[in-house]
Amino acid sequence: MPYNVYQDEELIAEAIEDKEYTVEGLTPNTEYSFSVSEVIGDKESEKATVMVKTKYSDVESVSVSPKTNNLEVGATRNLTAKVEPSTAKQDVSWSSSDEDVATVSNGTVTAVSTGTATITVSAEGISDTATVNVIEPDPPEEPDEPEEGEG
Repeated sequence: MPYNVYQDEELIAEAIEDKEYTVEGLTPNTEYSFSVSEVIGDKESEKATVMVKTKYSDVESVSVSPKTNNLEVGATRNLTAKVEPSTAKQDVSWSSSDEDVATVSNGTVTAVSTGTATITVSAEGISDTATVNVIEPDPPEEPDEPEEGEG
């Protein structure tokens, strides 16, 4: 039995004998609507619609910003990860080389104690890093004492 294949109501393949058909040139991570009808003599059956979502692209690169971060103990900073291409799965994982210095959760870095830590963001085996330098906060300045005889 031959079949006709339609994409968005446009006939893209006619009188196909196989029950499989490959469409080239589709965009990754995109949903498409196809319709298929059976050809019986010179007539066509009612179309059956199929929704197809293409696979994600492979991750080509991952980047994190800002690359260098100077924080005081107790401070936090949000780092941003960018996965390319945009049609790749955007899931990333975060880790810290030294959680005694800085922790990271969903891109939010928390400075724990003085030192340096490397924050790594990864997606599908591809990664990038940022550096976090943690310092003690400056002690608050003491107000000037009035000199004797003043005030």
